[in-house]
Amino acid sequence: MSSSGIQEKVVDTLITMNSAIVNLRLYPPTNAMIMKTVDKLYETFMALFEDETSIIFAESDKNLLLSGEPLSQKYLGKPQVAIFLMLMINWGMKSLTFEKGLEKSELIPFLQTMAQKPDEVKQKGGLEQLIAEGTMPHILINQKIYIAKDQDQQIVASLEIKDEDIVKYITSEVPDAMLDSRKVKEMAKDPEWVARIFQSGMQHINDGTIPAAKLSEGMLHMLSTLDKLTEHADREKISQLIAAYIADMDAELIAVTLSQNIENILDNRLFEDIMKKMSWDTFEKVYHTIHHMADSITTEDKGAHDRRTEAIRHTYRHVMSSEKGIVLRTQIHEKQAREEEEKRKSLRDLRETGSAIIHNLDAGILDESILKSSPRAVQELFAEGENETAAAIIERLGSTLLIDDVRARANASEALANILENLSAEGKMAIWPSLSGQLINWLKIETVYTPAFKIIVSHLTDLAQGWIRSKKFTDCEPLVHVFRLIVSHQIEKNEEIQSAASAALKEIASDEIVDILMEEIRADKDNLHKEPARIQAMLGECSLNRFLEILHNSDDSSERVLVLNLIAEIGPGAAQMIIDRIDPHAPWYYLRNLARLLGGIGKEEHARVLEPLLFHEDQRVQREALKGISNIGGNTRGKILLDALSKCDDLFKASIVATLGSLKYRSALLPLMDLFRAKLSVPDEVKFDLQEKICLALGNIGDKEALPFLTEISKQKGFLGFRSYSPAVKTAAVKAIGRIMSKGEQ
Repeated sequence: MSSSGIQEKVVDTLITMNSAIVNLRLYPPTNAMIMKTVDKLYETFMALFEDETSIIFAESDKNLLLSGEPLSQKYLGKPQVAIFLMLMINWGMKSLTFEKGLEKSELIPFLQTMAQKPDEVKQKGGLEQLIAEGTMPHILINQKIYIAKDQDQQIVASLEIKDEDIVKYITSEVPDAMLDSRKVKEMAKDPEWVARIFQSGMQHINDGTIPAAKLSEGMLHMLSTLDKLTEHADREKISQLIAAYIADMDAELIAVTLSQNIENILDNRLFEDIMKKMSWDTFEKVYHTIHHMADSITTEDKGAHDRRTEAIRHTYRHVMSSEKGIVLRTQIHEKQAREEEEKRKSLRDLRETGSAIIHNLDAGILDESILKSSPRAVQELFAEGENETAAAIIERLGSTLLIDDVRARANASEALANILENLSAEGKMAIWPSLSGQLINWLKIETVYTPAFKIIVSHLTDLAQGWIRSKKFTDCEPLVHVFRLIVSHQIEKNEEIQSAASAALKEIASDEIVDILMEEIRADKDNLHKEPARIQAMLGECSLNRFLEILHNSDDSSERVLVLNLIAEIGPGAAQMIIDRIDPHAPWYYLRNLARLLGGIGKEEHARVLEPLLFHEDQRVQREALKGISNIGGNTRGKILLDALSKCDDLFKASIVATLGSLKYRSALLPLMDLFRAKLSVPDEVKFDLQEKICLALGNIGDKEALPFLTEISKQKGFLGFRSYSPAVKTAAVKAIGRIMSKGEQ
């Protein structure tokens, strides 16, 4: 078995052994989980002993060796290796040997011992004594048979230079070390020693966190140093051993290393040996990494002609000229040729499919095969740049939406819904100019609600918002208009279609969209662009919440006037939401505006909603409520105002009196005369104004029953001789008498 194959199995063994040791700290040996783990561990040892007579773990300079060889680079960073190494260090084990003939019964006492704390074992005589008691004859500890050298792994015992000194030297940890070059070169005559020194150096500089680029720089320095130290050695063998080690590394690290100008190292052998030693899978990964590095060179890099750029290019050429590179290049060219031919054939088939769909649609055929094939065909046609054919299919489907055949319309809408669901944003942009008009006309005539209808409306909703965001108000207006026609029952639809159109308007009228439209309307001071205002009005009740918020919060009077006009354009549909917002505790200006709106768009039954505002503390609110009741109150307004007359503020009575007179509300005749006689705690000028308004109101009502009362006022002496009246009041009484008399003569 190869070294890498043994190491992989040994690492699997370590994983199982660590798991067994940990579990034995928690559970008894008879536990099913423990027994299962021991069985698995024993099986891994048996697999190893098929090719090996013993498995020897050794700790040297805090590195884990396997039968005297360092572990491969890809296993060094595994946590299970680190855990086992720390276990050996904690127990003071320099070596641990498992020999062929190992029995399963030997594993349990060994694992139980390792699961204990070192101090506890020391009290029982120590680890070596426990293992040597005879229950584990095939498990040995701290046996020196694993090294055919001394403890420092020296080949020549008489030499005093240690491997660790060489490692520190070639890794630049101690670059100025005073080494006997003659002795070092004598040691370097053994290719395996050189390879091991290189591996130890890699383990020394690689802590698992160093980036590949930095690690390869350290590797290059070691290779250059070893190249000088091995000038009289078997460099061919050294190159092969080091190449085998490098070829087992991560593909990215290999690629970066190859791009470090290593062709001249070890008599120009190392680069080619790495190429040969790499597995095909690793070579392909290395090729793709170097290819990506070459493609990533920017225009500025190419112009700079720096060493690094040229090195990457040179490496790419060198890799591709190797034996594996030539094979891979042939495979790539063949694959590209196949793909190009497949692409040409696929494009021919796609064009034929598109033409067939168009031909069938022109012939009025829209069967299930077209329903299924057209969405994918359109998507692929756009992807291949065949926009004209794709657009033609969509145009034919759009035309089918407008025919009288309900079934054909349903099929066409289903196909278009599938197309829209799978089409890219760019594809949708290409089709909307022609398709949107067809869909708008389809919304006007469609009578059947289907899942496809829902999907298409959803896409149209997104389209409307997109148009508004990009200020394409002219394009957007017809789409919003058709939704408004459906919602307002100007186009009669069933309940499901009505609901879908209503939901679309609500979604379009997000706060963001309403704000965009408001900003556009504000900016259009000359009122040249009507579309934003019309769209805002068509959004109607859906945008009303946002309007009312602006009306409540805005400090800009011109903005409030703008909003008032927009709400007024919405019409009666806004009435209920306005009513819901009328709160006596709201700011006076807000209540006044709500009263103004309701008084403009409300119905007769809404007049009672305004009645409480007649008693508001702010006269501006009172006046707006009075105006609104007069405007929308119909047959109830006279009674509402007469009821309010006795309860309202004395200062406001004159306004109500004048309105009752203008309404010619006869039921107010006697209450008005009583009010004239009443004693009010108001200044004389207010009292005179009220009396004047009462006289004029009586005249407008025109009932002769008021003549004696008015005649008495018009005399010089006061009523019943107690007082006289102001000239303005007497004049008003005279005018009232004249109006009543003239009405009687008619």
